[in-house]
Amino acid sequence: MTKELGQRIRAERTARKMTQEELAERADLHPTYIGQVERGEKSLTIASLEKIVEGLGISFSDLFENLQPPTKPASYAMQCYDKISAYPKETQKQFYELICAAEKLVK
Repeated sequence: MTKELGQRIRAERTARKMTQEELAERADLHPTYIGQVERGEKSLTIASLEKIVEGLGISFSDLFENLQPPTKPASYAMQCYDKISAYPKETQKQFYELICAAEKLVK
């Protein structure tokens, strides 16, 4: 999420035709820090994020609008659930029984 948020900050800044130095001055932050944030190299504190939002002249909701949360791969258990839950109940029961039988083999 750090990288995506940094990209969003850069997009908002460039849309306002501001340099990193101008944003840094408005936000009372160091220009190097702004660059690191935009490249996703630094995580933001709430206080720094608030300064950047104010420097950009936008709201938190503007900044986070349509920003997707990071996704992590589904566990094997969730992948199995997704597949099995698409079948009728009787077939789900058969899969369950199959898993129980397989479990006895690995113990």
